Amino acid sequence: MENQRPNSFSCEPFRSWNRLESRPRAAEFDKALEFGVYDALWMLTRQWQFGELKGEDAGSAIYSKICLQSTEISRFKTANGPVQQMVTDMPLESVIEDTPVTLLWKDKLQAAYYFLNCLDRAAAANNVAAYNRSAYRKAAKNAYKIPAVSGIAENASRNEIIAGSAQLADEELVAVIQANSSRYFDGYALYMEAVNNLSSAVVKIAKGNPTGGNNQFIEQALQTYVNWFSQTYKGQLQPSTPSAWAPRQMEYQFACALPDSKGSNTILTASEYSSGDLEWYSMDVDRTTNIAGLSGAATPEEAGKIKTVLQTVIPQPATFAGAPNARLWQFEDGNIDLGNIQADATDISKVIFTEYALLYNTDWMVAPMPVKTGTLSEIKGIVVTDVFGEQTFVQPALQGETGNWRAWGMYNLTVAGPNNNLPADTRLLLAPATVKTMESTPVEEVHFVRDEMSNHVWAVEVQLPGQLGNSLDGHAYTKNVQRLLATFDPPAPVESAPENALYQYKLGNTVPHNWIPFVPVHLPGNMRQVQLQRASMPLLLKNEYSHVRPRTKLLRYGLNDMNEQQTPYFIHEEEVPRAGVKLQATYQRTRWYNGKIINWYGISKSTGRGEGSSGLKYDQITRLK
Repeated sequence: MENQRPNSFSCEPFRSWNRLESRPRAAEFDKALEFGVYDALWMLTRQWQFGELKGEDAGSAIYSKICLQSTEISRFKTANGPVQQMVTDMPLESVIEDTPVTLLWKDKLQAAYYFLNCLDRAAAANNVAAYNRSAYRKAAKNAYKIPAVSGIAENASRNEIIAGSAQLADEELVAVIQANSSRYFDGYALYMEAVNNLSSAVVKIAKGNPTGGNNQFIEQALQTYVNWFSQTYKGQLQPSTPSAWAPRQMEYQFACALPDSKGSNTILTASEYSSGDLEWYSMDVDRTTNIAGLSGAATPEEAGKIKTVLQTVIPQPATFAGAPNARLWQFEDGNIDLGNIQADATDISKVIFTEYALLYNTDWMVAPMPVKTGTLSEIKGIVVTDVFGEQTFVQPALQGETGNWRAWGMYNLTVAGPNNNLPADTRLLLAPATVKTMESTPVEEVHFVRDEMSNHVWAVEVQLPGQLGNSLDGHAYTKNVQRLLATFDPPAPVESAPENALYQYKLGNTVPHNWIPFVPVHLPGNMRQVQLQRASMPLLLKNEYSHVRPRTKLLRYGLNDMNEQQTPYFIHEEEVPRAGVKLQATYQRTRWYNGKIINWYGISKSTGRGEGSSGLKYDQITRLK
């Protein structure tokens, strides 16, 4: 190896290192730990000398100007209703998802108790002498009786047996009715008469005071009661918005209109919303469909909702837990060790995050911009000013569905239509939805399962709605109903077979009443494609057949209160995959930004648990010997 002569200027190849340490000259270390710089000009000069000021990211951003254009939702339309003006005093998902519910026995009893409280307050306000709450309650009980639950008579008709078995199978409901039929009255019956004939209701309640007297306080109490009942049970009496639920697809469908800068409307459609969580990805931009009442020109009032805002903000570094800290004497979060991440070659997302965290985390800034809920916003441009006074115009990134490898986008809206090559809409949609809701246990739950052995799709009613605001176990309730029906119609004795018979033929067996069949039928005018039609199992009682009907509202589309089918119920065949489908209906509650409490009854759809078997068999031959 050739000997190298040391360079007289740099002393190469000899190298040495010096360690610079602070020497505090005071008892306290506060000044030494400040890491103060007394010659900033010298540091800038050294940066210039080493070429740091030539870098693209040499200057730090001081402030930025952002131009934002936004537009608000002006109108919306549900799948089964007309076009309506957008409401801002409640979240959109509560309007879209709300499904009408019926009054329960619990509601009737609570209403009766509330009316007695109205009587108490009215009597106290009018100084009614010798007021007796029990006497007026007895008068109301005699006028609006709750029928007591009794057993089914032996000579009862077929329909009476079916209706009585359905009521007696709910043992908790029977106990509540028996306990209150002799003490309270039907609050809904009182409300209906007070609405239709107030004077008649006053006369009946006034019988609680046999001596007569002034009945004005009774009329006041009834008026207060009617107002309360109408407000409390408004959704049950007359739903304000037709439901957006599409039974054929088992999903919510709706559309919204937002005025744009061209004088027309941007249409957002949601054709497959069923998650119960309304977000930006629930809606698509529709540029081809002409929706009456939504498409077309925007009114001058709606065009005024287009806002253009120019705001100056101070950008801040984008930080996250465990990120390398920019300050010299500040330690990072010890709970996160980015250097200990183990990523395989297929962990693309983990590798990208690690590279960003360790290399590019200081290259990103955050500039907050407040945006109103229910708006579609677009950044027109950003001008950033750095510490050197340089101004840089930041253009939007290459977003949307494009072949450019540098494209990057998030929160883009898909453009619906026959042309799948259309680029995505890069505007930001902030849906007028809730952040968090309180959800009850499922009141109704139906599982759609495929049964390849019988070539059926079964809708299994797992949870049934109860009359006390609760849910009933569908399997246990069905067993009780079938047990009660069997007591009034025992199976006929099997005829004795001939002595030389070896086999016995059975036409078919039965399935529990909470298994509702959906059979494949051809689409009209099509001999290959099929759809699923709701069918019914036969119910044999007293030598007469009838249909086993579903008890959940999720499956009762097209049925009236007498269980008569007015309209057949069809479901698209592709809506029930091999994994199955699970529908759940729950009560939901939230608080909107104005402090108002919102309640509604909504449906959600999720993936099932796979195929199933009902055990249904036809044409069975069993060996006798």
